[in-house]
Amino acid sequence: MKIAIIFNGNVNNQKGIFNNVIERINQLKTRNDDLQIDVFLIQYQYSWLFKKLKKINVTFEDTSIVNNIEVKNLWVKLTLVEYLITHRLKLQDVACKRQLKKYVSLFSDFDILSVHGLLDLHLATLVKNKYGTPFVMTWHGSDINVYPFNNKKTFKSVKFFLQNADFNFFVSKQLQKVSDRIKKTDNKSHLYSGPSKNFQKPSLQQKKRLKENIGINSDKLIGFIGNMKPIKNVMALPGIFKNIQDKIYGIGIIIVGDGPLLDSFKKEIIKQRVQNVIFTGKIEPKGIPEIIGALDVLILPSFNEGMPMVVLEAIQSGVHVVGSNVGGIPESIGFENCFNLNDDFEINVSNRVIDIIQKNEPPSKLSSEFSWDSTVQKEIAIYKNIISNYKT
Repeated sequence: MKIAIIFNGNVNNQKGIFNNVIERINQLKTRNDDLQIDVFLIQYQYSWLFKKLKKINVTFEDTSIVNNIEVKNLWVKLTLVEYLITHRLKLQDVACKRQLKKYVSLFSDFDILSVHGLLDLHLATLVKNKYGTPFVMTWHGSDINVYPFNNKKTFKSVKFFLQNADFNFFVSKQLQKVSDRIKKTDNKSHLYSGPSKNFQKPSLQQKKRLKENIGINSDKLIGFIGNMKPIKNVMALPGIFKNIQDKIYGIGIIIVGDGPLLDSFKKEIIKQRVQNVIFTGKIEPKGIPEIIGALDVLILPSFNEGMPMVVLEAIQSGVHVVGSNVGGIPESIGFENCFNLNDDFEINVSNRVIDIIQKNEPPSKLSSEFSWDSTVQKEIAIYKNIISNYKT
Protein backbone atom coordinates (compact mmCIF):
# COMPACT_ATOMS: atom_id res chain seq x y z
CA MET A 1 0.00 0.00 0.00
CA LYS A 2 1.46 3.31 -1.08
CA ILE A 3 0.30 6.25 1.04
CA ALA A 4 0.97 9.96 0.66
CA ILE A 5 0.61 11.85 3.93
CA ILE A 6 0.07 15.57 3.37
CA PHE A 7 -0.05 18.25 6.03
CA ASN A 8 0.81 21.93 6.29
CA GLY A 9 2.92 23.88 8.72
CA ASN A 10 6.40 25.22 9.30
CA VAL A 11 9.47 23.06 9.86
CA ASN A 12 10.94 25.86 11.97
CA ASN A 13 7.88 26.13 14.20
CA GLN A 14 6.92 22.62 15.25
CA LYS A 15 3.84 22.75 17.46
CA GLY A 16 0.51 21.05 18.07
CA ILE A 17 -0.85 19.42 14.92
CA PHE A 18 2.59 19.34 13.30
CA ASN A 19 4.01 17.21 16.13
CA ASN A 20 0.90 15.03 16.24
CA VAL A 21 1.14 14.19 12.55
CA ILE A 22 4.87 13.45 12.78
CA GLU A 23 4.32 11.11 15.72
CA ARG A 24 1.49 9.36 13.87
CA ILE A 25 3.73 8.85 10.83
CA ASN A 26 6.42 7.34 13.06
CA GLN A 27 3.89 4.97 14.58
CA LEU A 28 2.62 3.88 11.16
CA LYS A 29 6.15 3.27 9.91
CA THR A 30 7.24 1.23 12.94
CA ARG A 31 4.09 -0.86 13.23
CA ASN A 32 3.47 -1.90 9.63
CA ASP A 33 6.20 -3.01 7.23
CA ASP A 34 3.78 -3.33 4.31
CA LEU A 35 3.32 0.42 3.99
CA GLN A 36 5.22 2.71 1.67
CA ILE A 37 4.76 6.17 3.11
CA ASP A 38 5.82 9.42 1.47
CA VAL A 39 5.42 12.61 3.47
CA PHE A 40 4.63 16.05 2.01
CA LEU A 41 4.49 19.36 3.85
CA ILE A 42 2.80 22.43 2.38
CA GLN A 43 4.76 25.47 3.55
CA TYR A 44 4.25 29.16 2.95
CA GLN A 45 6.80 31.12 0.99
CA TYR A 46 6.15 34.61 2.36
CA SER A 47 6.37 37.74 0.23
CA TRP A 48 9.17 40.18 1.05
CA LEU A 49 6.75 42.64 2.68
CA PHE A 50 5.21 39.90 4.80
CA LYS A 51 8.66 38.70 5.92
CA LYS A 52 9.70 42.24 6.79
CA LEU A 53 6.59 43.01 8.88
CA LYS A 54 6.47 39.62 10.60
CA LYS A 55 10.26 39.28 10.90
CA ILE A 56 10.10 35.85 9.32
CA ASN A 57 13.23 34.06 8.16
CA VAL A 58 12.59 30.91 6.12
CA THR A 59 15.11 28.67 4.35
CA PHE A 60 13.65 27.23 1.15
CA GLU A 61 14.60 23.58 0.79
CA ASP A 62 13.13 20.78 -1.29
CA THR A 63 13.25 18.34 1.60
CA SER A 64 13.55 18.47 5.38
CA ILE A 65 14.35 15.81 7.97
CA VAL A 66 12.02 15.80 10.98
CA ASN A 67 12.51 13.09 13.63
CA ASN A 68 14.29 10.93 11.04
CA ILE A 69 11.39 11.33 8.59
CA GLU A 70 12.10 12.72 5.15
CA VAL A 71 9.56 15.44 4.40
CA LYS A 72 9.12 16.80 0.85
CA ASN A 73 8.29 20.49 0.95
CA LEU A 74 5.59 21.94 -1.30
CA TRP A 75 6.00 25.72 -1.36
CA VAL A 76 3.14 28.17 -1.98
CA LYS A 77 3.64 31.93 -1.96
CA LEU A 78 1.57 33.83 0.60
CA THR A 79 1.30 37.58 0.12
CA LEU A 80 0.31 39.97 2.86
CA VAL A 81 -2.85 40.90 0.93
CA GLU A 82 -4.00 37.29 0.62
CA TYR A 83 -3.21 36.67 4.28
CA LEU A 84 -5.39 39.64 5.30
CA ILE A 85 -8.23 38.61 2.98
CA THR A 86 -8.24 35.04 4.26
CA HIS A 87 -7.19 35.13 7.91
CA ARG A 88 -8.24 38.59 9.03
CA LEU A 89 -11.20 39.61 6.88
CA LYS A 90 -12.22 35.99 6.21
CA LEU A 91 -13.43 36.84 2.71
CA GLN A 92 -12.12 33.61 1.20
CA ASP A 93 -11.91 30.11 2.58
CA VAL A 94 -8.23 29.17 2.11
CA ALA A 95 -5.19 31.10 0.91
CA CYS A 96 -2.99 29.95 -1.96
CA LYS A 97 -5.21 27.10 -3.14
CA ARG A 98 -4.82 28.02 -6.83
CA GLN A 99 -1.10 27.39 -6.55
CA LEU A 100 -1.67 23.74 -5.66
CA LYS A 101 -2.41 22.67 -9.25
CA LYS A 102 1.31 22.46 -10.03
CA TYR A 103 1.73 19.68 -7.45
CA VAL A 104 -1.11 17.39 -8.53
CA SER A 105 1.06 15.19 -10.78
CA LEU A 106 3.26 14.25 -7.79
CA PHE A 107 0.46 12.02 -6.52
CA SER A 108 -0.43 10.10 -9.68
CA ASP A 109 0.70 6.68 -8.44
CA PHE A 110 -0.42 6.64 -4.82
CA ASP A 111 -3.10 4.25 -3.57
CA ILE A 112 -4.52 6.73 -1.05
CA LEU A 113 -3.88 10.17 0.42
CA SER A 114 -3.99 11.00 4.12
CA VAL A 115 -4.48 14.73 4.71
CA HIS A 116 -4.56 16.87 7.84
CA GLY A 117 -5.53 20.43 6.97
CA LEU A 118 -7.76 22.62 4.86
CA LEU A 119 -5.12 23.45 2.28
CA ASP A 120 -4.27 19.75 2.03
CA LEU A 121 -7.96 19.02 1.40
CA HIS A 122 -7.96 21.26 -1.65
CA LEU A 123 -4.88 19.48 -3.02
CA ALA A 124 -6.38 16.05 -2.31
CA THR A 125 -9.57 17.06 -4.11
CA LEU A 126 -7.59 18.13 -7.19
CA VAL A 127 -5.74 14.79 -7.17
CA LYS A 128 -8.96 12.83 -6.78
CA ASN A 129 -10.61 14.72 -9.63
CA LYS A 130 -7.68 13.99 -11.98
CA TYR A 131 -6.57 10.50 -10.98
CA GLY A 132 -9.48 9.12 -8.97
CA THR A 133 -7.22 8.69 -5.92
CA PRO A 134 -9.20 8.34 -2.66
CA PHE A 135 -8.32 10.46 0.37
CA VAL A 136 -8.93 10.42 4.11
CA MET A 137 -9.08 13.61 6.16
CA THR A 138 -8.17 13.91 9.84
CA TRP A 139 -9.84 16.85 11.59
CA HIS A 140 -7.78 18.12 14.53
CA GLY A 141 -9.68 20.94 16.26
CA SER A 142 -10.28 24.49 15.08
CA ASP A 143 -10.68 23.23 11.50
CA ILE A 144 -14.05 21.76 12.55
CA ASN A 145 -14.73 23.62 15.82
CA VAL A 146 -14.21 27.16 14.58
CA TYR A 147 -13.39 27.49 10.88
CA PRO A 148 -16.74 26.26 9.41
CA PHE A 149 -18.66 28.82 11.45
CA ASN A 150 -16.67 31.85 10.28
CA ASN A 151 -19.14 32.52 7.47
CA LYS A 152 -21.34 30.82 4.88
CA LYS A 153 -18.42 30.23 2.52
CA THR A 154 -16.31 28.33 5.03
CA PHE A 155 -19.35 26.36 6.21
CA LYS A 156 -20.09 25.34 2.63
CA SER A 157 -16.46 24.33 2.03
CA VAL A 158 -16.31 22.07 5.08
CA LYS A 159 -19.69 20.54 4.25
CA PHE A 160 -18.37 19.69 0.78
CA PHE A 161 -15.19 18.14 2.14
CA LEU A 162 -17.03 16.04 4.71
CA GLN A 163 -19.03 14.54 1.84
CA ASN A 164 -16.22 14.34 -0.71
CA ALA A 165 -13.64 12.68 1.53
CA ASP A 166 -13.67 8.90 1.36
CA PHE A 167 -13.43 8.92 5.15
CA ASN A 168 -13.18 11.47 7.96
CA PHE A 169 -11.25 10.86 11.15
CA PHE A 170 -11.72 13.12 14.18
CA VAL A 171 -9.19 13.26 17.01
CA SER A 172 -12.02 13.22 19.57
CA LYS A 173 -15.62 12.03 19.77
CA GLN A 174 -16.73 15.58 20.54
CA LEU A 175 -15.27 16.87 17.27
CA GLN A 176 -17.22 14.22 15.41
CA LYS A 177 -20.41 15.43 17.11
CA VAL A 178 -19.64 18.99 16.04
CA SER A 179 -19.20 17.81 12.45
CA ASP A 180 -22.75 16.41 12.52
CA ARG A 181 -24.00 19.97 12.88
CA ILE A 182 -22.48 20.63 9.46
CA LYS A 183 -23.28 17.39 7.67
CA LYS A 184 -24.31 13.97 8.92
CA THR A 185 -22.59 11.27 6.92
CA ASP A 186 -21.66 7.62 7.41
CA ASN A 187 -17.99 8.10 6.54
CA LYS A 188 -16.84 9.23 9.98
CA SER A 189 -15.17 7.93 13.12
CA HIS A 190 -13.00 9.19 15.94
CA LEU A 191 -9.33 8.21 15.90
CA TYR A 192 -7.52 8.80 19.16
CA SER A 193 -3.81 9.48 19.30
CA GLY A 194 -1.44 8.03 21.84
CA PRO A 195 1.51 9.60 23.64
CA SER A 196 5.07 9.11 22.47
CA LYS A 197 7.16 6.47 24.22
CA ASN A 198 9.38 9.37 25.35
CA PHE A 199 6.81 10.17 28.04
CA GLN A 200 7.05 7.94 31.10
CA LYS A 201 6.18 8.37 34.77
CA PRO A 202 9.35 9.30 36.69
CA SER A 203 10.13 8.06 40.19
CA LEU A 204 9.89 10.54 43.05
CA GLN A 205 13.67 10.91 43.03
CA GLN A 206 13.70 11.44 39.27
CA LYS A 207 10.93 14.04 39.54
CA LYS A 208 12.92 15.91 42.16
CA ARG A 209 15.98 15.95 39.87
CA LEU A 210 13.88 17.15 36.92
CA LYS A 211 12.64 20.09 39.00
CA GLU A 212 16.18 20.94 40.04
CA ASN A 213 17.32 20.81 36.41
CA ILE A 214 14.88 23.55 35.44
CA GLY A 215 15.55 25.66 38.51
CA ILE A 216 12.48 24.74 40.60
CA ASN A 217 13.01 24.66 44.35
CA SER A 218 9.36 24.11 45.25
CA ASP A 219 8.03 20.75 46.39
CA LYS A 220 4.99 21.07 44.10
CA LEU A 221 4.93 22.40 40.54
CA ILE A 222 1.96 23.41 38.41
CA GLY A 223 2.04 24.89 34.94
CA PHE A 224 0.87 25.49 31.40
CA ILE A 225 2.37 24.27 28.13
CA GLY A 226 1.13 25.72 24.86
CA ASN A 227 0.72 28.75 22.63
CA MET A 228 0.08 32.08 24.31
CA LYS A 229 -2.92 32.80 22.08
CA PRO A 230 -6.49 33.93 22.81
CA ILE A 231 -8.00 30.54 21.91
CA LYS A 232 -5.96 28.96 24.72
CA ASN A 233 -7.64 31.27 27.28
CA VAL A 234 -4.27 31.89 28.92
CA MET A 235 -5.39 35.14 30.56
CA ALA A 236 -7.45 33.04 32.98
CA LEU A 237 -4.27 31.50 34.37
CA PRO A 238 -2.93 34.38 36.53
CA GLY A 239 -6.15 34.42 38.56
CA ILE A 240 -6.07 30.64 38.91
CA PHE A 241 -2.44 30.71 40.04
CA LYS A 242 -3.18 33.46 42.58
CA ASN A 243 -6.07 31.48 44.09
CA ILE A 244 -3.87 28.40 44.41
CA GLN A 245 -0.92 30.24 45.97
CA ASP A 246 -3.27 31.86 48.50
CA LYS A 247 -4.03 28.36 49.81
CA ILE A 248 -0.76 26.50 49.17
CA TYR A 249 2.42 28.31 50.24
CA GLY A 250 5.50 28.18 48.04
CA ILE A 251 4.04 26.30 45.09
CA GLY A 252 6.07 26.69 41.90
CA ILE A 253 4.69 27.67 38.48
CA ILE A 254 6.14 27.12 35.03
CA ILE A 255 4.92 28.59 31.74
CA VAL A 256 6.16 26.94 28.56
CA GLY A 257 5.44 28.60 25.22
CA ASP A 258 5.29 31.92 23.46
CA GLY A 259 2.84 33.93 21.42
CA PRO A 260 1.08 37.29 21.08
CA LEU A 261 -0.34 37.32 24.63
CA LEU A 262 2.94 36.63 26.42
CA ASP A 263 3.69 40.26 27.35
CA SER A 264 0.14 40.90 28.58
CA PHE A 265 0.28 37.64 30.50
CA LYS A 266 3.50 38.63 32.28
CA LYS A 267 1.99 42.00 33.25
CA GLU A 268 -1.06 40.26 34.70
CA ILE A 269 1.18 37.87 36.67
CA ILE A 270 2.86 40.90 38.25
CA LYS A 271 -0.46 42.64 38.86
CA GLN A 272 -1.89 39.56 40.61
CA ARG A 273 1.34 39.22 42.63
CA VAL A 274 1.85 35.62 41.59
CA GLN A 275 5.18 34.32 42.89
CA ASN A 276 7.71 31.62 41.93
CA VAL A 277 6.99 31.77 38.18
CA ILE A 278 9.44 30.55 35.54
CA PHE A 279 8.95 31.43 31.88
CA THR A 280 10.85 29.11 29.56
CA GLY A 281 9.65 30.50 26.24
CA LYS A 282 9.33 28.05 23.39
CA ILE A 283 10.91 24.65 23.95
CA GLU A 284 11.61 22.19 21.15
CA PRO A 285 9.61 18.91 21.29
CA LYS A 286 12.60 16.89 22.50
CA GLY A 287 12.75 19.01 25.67
CA ILE A 288 9.08 18.67 26.62
CA PRO A 289 9.24 15.23 28.34
CA GLU A 290 11.54 16.60 31.06
CA ILE A 291 9.26 19.59 31.68
CA ILE A 292 6.14 17.43 31.89
CA GLY A 293 7.90 14.91 34.11
CA ALA A 294 8.66 17.68 36.62
CA LEU A 295 5.01 18.78 36.85
CA ASP A 296 2.47 17.77 39.46
CA VAL A 297 -0.50 19.41 37.77
CA LEU A 298 -0.96 20.70 34.22
CA ILE A 299 -3.69 23.30 33.68
CA LEU A 300 -5.37 23.68 30.29
CA PRO A 301 -8.05 26.42 30.23
CA SER A 302 -8.66 26.50 26.45
CA PHE A 303 -11.76 27.88 24.75
CA ASN A 304 -11.46 25.22 22.03
CA GLU A 305 -9.49 21.99 21.64
CA GLY A 306 -9.54 18.82 19.61
CA MET A 307 -7.52 16.26 21.55
CA PRO A 308 -4.39 18.05 22.79
CA MET A 309 -1.37 15.76 22.78
CA VAL A 310 0.06 17.52 25.83
CA VAL A 311 -2.82 16.13 27.90
CA LEU A 312 -2.11 12.55 26.87
CA GLU A 313 1.61 13.07 27.41
CA ALA A 314 0.98 14.48 30.89
CA ILE A 315 -1.27 11.62 31.99
CA GLN A 316 1.22 9.08 30.63
CA SER A 317 3.87 10.85 32.73
CA GLY A 318 1.82 10.53 35.92
CA VAL A 319 0.76 14.20 35.95
CA HIS A 320 -2.72 15.43 36.94
CA VAL A 321 -4.52 17.54 34.35
CA VAL A 322 -7.28 20.05 35.11
CA GLY A 323 -8.93 22.07 32.39
CA SER A 324 -11.95 23.39 30.55
CA ASN A 325 -14.92 21.31 29.52
CA VAL A 326 -14.35 21.68 25.78
CA GLY A 327 -13.49 19.44 22.83
CA GLY A 328 -11.84 16.15 23.68
CA ILE A 329 -10.38 17.24 27.01
CA PRO A 330 -13.05 15.47 29.16
CA GLU A 331 -12.62 12.27 27.11
CA SER A 332 -9.02 12.01 28.26
CA ILE A 333 -8.91 13.49 31.79
CA GLY A 334 -12.44 12.81 33.03
CA PHE A 335 -15.35 15.18 33.66
CA GLU A 336 -14.39 15.52 37.34
CA ASN A 337 -11.34 17.46 36.21
CA CYS A 338 -13.14 19.67 33.66
CA PHE A 339 -15.14 22.83 34.26
CA ASN A 340 -17.45 24.97 32.18
CA LEU A 341 -16.16 28.31 30.94
CA ASN A 342 -18.41 30.52 33.04
CA ASP A 343 -17.94 33.10 35.80
CA ASP A 344 -16.89 30.36 38.26
CA PHE A 345 -14.32 28.77 35.98
CA GLU A 346 -11.21 30.19 37.63
CA ILE A 347 -12.28 29.35 41.18
CA ASN A 348 -13.50 25.87 40.18
CA VAL A 349 -10.19 25.02 38.52
CA SER A 350 -8.26 26.49 41.46
CA ASN A 351 -10.22 24.46 44.00
CA ARG A 352 -9.73 21.25 42.04
CA VAL A 353 -5.97 21.76 41.86
CA ILE A 354 -5.85 22.60 45.57
CA ASP A 355 -7.78 19.39 46.38
CA ILE A 356 -5.43 17.28 44.28
CA ILE A 357 -2.34 18.64 46.01
CA GLN A 358 -3.63 18.84 49.57
CA LYS A 359 -5.18 15.36 49.46
CA ASN A 360 -2.16 13.96 47.62
CA GLU A 361 -4.46 12.28 45.10
CA PRO A 362 -2.81 9.62 42.94
CA PRO A 363 -2.79 10.49 39.24
CA SER A 364 -5.12 8.57 36.96
CA LYS A 365 -3.81 6.20 34.31
CA LEU A 366 -4.28 6.81 30.61
CA SER A 367 -7.14 4.79 29.16
CA SER A 368 -6.22 1.93 26.84
CA GLU A 369 -8.31 3.72 24.20
CA PHE A 370 -5.38 6.08 23.72
CA SER A 371 -3.08 3.42 22.33
CA TRP A 372 -1.05 3.70 19.15
CA ASP A 373 -1.50 -0.02 18.56
CA SER A 374 -5.28 0.25 18.29
CA THR A 375 -5.07 3.57 16.43
CA VAL A 376 -2.76 2.21 13.73
CA GLN A 377 -4.83 -0.95 13.32
CA LYS A 378 -8.01 1.08 12.90
CA GLU A 379 -6.42 3.52 10.47
CA ILE A 380 -4.89 0.83 8.25
CA ALA A 381 -8.14 -1.15 8.21
CA ILE A 382 -10.00 1.89 6.90
CA TYR A 383 -7.37 2.50 4.23
CA LYS A 384 -7.47 -1.13 3.03
CA ASN A 385 -11.25 -1.12 2.89
CA ILE A 386 -11.34 2.08 0.82
CA ILE A 387 -8.68 0.86 -1.61
CA SER A 388 -10.35 -2.53 -2.09
CA ASN A 389 -13.67 -0.81 -2.86
CA TYR A 390 -11.98 1.38 -5.47
CA LYS A 391 -10.35 -1.61 -7.14
CA THR A 392 -13.62 -3.52 -7.35
